[in-house]
Amino acid sequence: MTPTRLLGLVAASACAGVVVGMLALPVVGLAGVTAKSGADHFLSLPANLTVPPLAQPSRILDAAGNEIAVLRGEQDRELVNLDQVPQFMRQSIIDIEDARFYEHSGVDYRGMIRAYLKNQESGEVTQGGSTLTQQYVKNVLLASATTAEEKAQATEQTVDRKLREARYALYLEDHLTKDEILERYLNIAYFGDGAYGVQAAAHHYFNVDVSKLTLTQSAMLAGLVKNPTAYNPVLHPQAAKERRNTVLARMHELGHIDTAVWQSARGEDVVLNRPARSVDACQDSSAPFFCAYVREVLLADRKFAATPEDARRLLFEGGLTIRTTLDPVAQGAAQTSAAEVIPAGNRVAASVVMMQPGTGNVLAFAVNREYGEPSDNLPPERTSDFVHTKEIYPVDEDLFSPGSTFKVFTLAAALENHFPLSTTFHSPVCYPSQKLHNPDSGCYGNADPSEDGFYSLSTATWNSVNTYYIQLAEQLGVLKTTEMARRLGVSSCRIRPVGENDPECKNVNGVSTVDGSVILGSNEISTLDLATAYATLAARGNRCDPHVVLSVSQRVGGADRPLAFDTGKACEQVLDPGIADTVASVLQGVINHGTASGNAKLGRPAAGKTGTAEGFSTASFAGFIPQLATAVNLADPRSPTNHPLVDVLGSRHVFGGGFPAQIWARTMTRTIDGLGLPVVALPPPDNTQPAVPKKPLPDVRGQAQQVAEAALRAQGFRVRSQTVPNLAAPGIVVGMSPAPGGEVSIDTEIVLQVSGGLTGAMQLPNGINPRPGEVRPPTVTLPDMRDRLTG
Repeated sequence: MTPTRLLGLVAASACAGVVVGMLALPVVGLAGVTAKSGADHFLSLPANLTVPPLAQPSRILDAAGNEIAVLRGEQDRELVNLDQVPQFMRQSIIDIEDARFYEHSGVDYRGMIRAYLKNQESGEVTQGGSTLTQQYVKNVLLASATTAEEKAQATEQTVDRKLREARYALYLEDHLTKDEILERYLNIAYFGDGAYGVQAAAHHYFNVDVSKLTLTQSAMLAGLVKNPTAYNPVLHPQAAKERRNTVLARMHELGHIDTAVWQSARGEDVVLNRPARSVDACQDSSAPFFCAYVREVLLADRKFAATPEDARRLLFEGGLTIRTTLDPVAQGAAQTSAAEVIPAGNRVAASVVMMQPGTGNVLAFAVNREYGEPSDNLPPERTSDFVHTKEIYPVDEDLFSPGSTFKVFTLAAALENHFPLSTTFHSPVCYPSQKLHNPDSGCYGNADPSEDGFYSLSTATWNSVNTYYIQLAEQLGVLKTTEMARRLGVSSCRIRPVGENDPECKNVNGVSTVDGSVILGSNEISTLDLATAYATLAARGNRCDPHVVLSVSQRVGGADRPLAFDTGKACEQVLDPGIADTVASVLQGVINHGTASGNAKLGRPAAGKTGTAEGFSTASFAGFIPQLATAVNLADPRSPTNHPLVDVLGSRHVFGGGFPAQIWARTMTRTIDGLGLPVVALPPPDNTQPAVPKKPLPDVRGQAQQVAEAALRAQGFRVRSQTVPNLAAPGIVVGMSPAPGGEVSIDTEIVLQVSGGLTGAMQLPNGINPRPGEVRPPTVTLPDMRDRLTG
């Protein structure tokens, strides 16, 4: 032990039972306490102070290292070195709190005696006599407290606390330099209004770095530490000014500012420049919905922290640096594109998720909404507030029906089960299934009556023909589709089989073997799931589960220490690359000449699929190039079914090939251009046409028009009649194209030339029935399919 240290310890122990007791006497009393017992107790106290890491906010960075959010807990703090703190700030805090800081050994006995005399004179504790070192110790003990009881002990007005602080102060003075103690004090002190440490205080009150603080700003901050509430300039500006001037007067009294400076400074008004800050830090983020998702992921990660409480403390007070997958170019492209097509404030929410195939990195996570609390405090499905919503709707799981973007899973499952692309079905406008549950109308319908005809697996996908896919599902089995969806990356409970014992999917309706509507995308999934599945196809069947965090580190002792977190499963080959390539070849036709041909072309090979859910409740588009996969969804968050996508921005009905395809194309194009991505080939586009059977074309010449048409339709042919002048009686078939006798594809349209008599076309007045002997084909009334479109 050094002579100085020994002398300080002896002096402190001698004063312990007397000076500290006198200091606290007006408050607690010391009946029966002697100088000797106080000294003995003092010497028995632990000397080595354990200093915990100070609570600091955590920073979320994008993949390029840009700060996108700061997650703050109760303590907003940023550590700085003493050389960053201007001399004005250092001197003002010393002059007002501990003028003999550089002279005493941690306990200022002269100051304690002075405080005692002042307290005796007033009859209450008006001065505490604590040095900056003792105040630092008190703040350390408070920072170490984890319970309300420990916090109370760290601040209670007792002799024992004063003795502990003095004992620790002497130890610190023997192991740290004065400047080191001052630096630590300035970083731990509370300056009010949630600002801990001088750097946070400078930002909070004046929006400047601590190094830019002026004399008057420094004096105001120095005055706050005595009573951060009473002198809070936000709440009590006059009291703050008076306290500031007290600090300036003390600096002048001690000769640290001259008279002219003092007189000028004390006349200045207190001028604050407080940056706007929301209660929810993600609301101030450049990518608020992504920020919220990162926060949600880490709070739920038991590898990151053992309990939710520990995770919250670590995330908001651990001073972490969280590096994420968010690409600033992709995020900017997604956010801008969504807001351009569906401006913020519109009743329709547009969500965009972009992923990198082969890695699972989420590159963009955008919604065309202002992030915030709903103004009416109602849940998103009921809210009438179209501007502020805290929900990540519809990125969250189980919130939207993907419509025909879901057909890709039936396509992949059919190929895996050896259905050739030439698999052909006649797909009528209305198809009543004999194996699957039918809609309330009694049959499944197509989006457009003109879609009646023969389709291959390729052409039915290009044109999103519902009645084709229902017939395919009858042969394939519904559960093969949902199993493929789960395998490719869709995690929604709504596509799990009925009765599956999954604890995460309790009370959620699953899929049965007769649930035909799931084939058309009726069961809710998330935009993130959809992007994951299409990224799997882009990676030739290699599924990489989505992840948003690349690394988490904590600054400890001047070095970054990596922290553990759940990195998810390793990528897995879940689909034969050849099958994935075939799916990609078919999906190119959707963009080249199918339902997305008007809005989704990128000028390079791309694959995708449109989706329009039942009753126009949602509209979506998902697609990819080899380097990027993006999913887009539109819906009204109040309730997609009760507020369908009709009369939106001048569009009577919103289809997946409309606004969603536009957002997708703009997002992809801007990202491709911004990142300078080269053209990478996809498998050659498929052009497989339906394998329509052929039949001999019967000769119906000489028959009455209605009889001839009925006979040909009964054979499966499509028929159209045209009237021509002829010597034959009106209504008699006089010619056929193509000519009868040979084998003709039953998908071929047969044109009948019907005699109109010598004068041409036969005209029947309204209300006049055909002549006796003429036969009309039976009349079929088609149901209205306009509210059950899923293309």
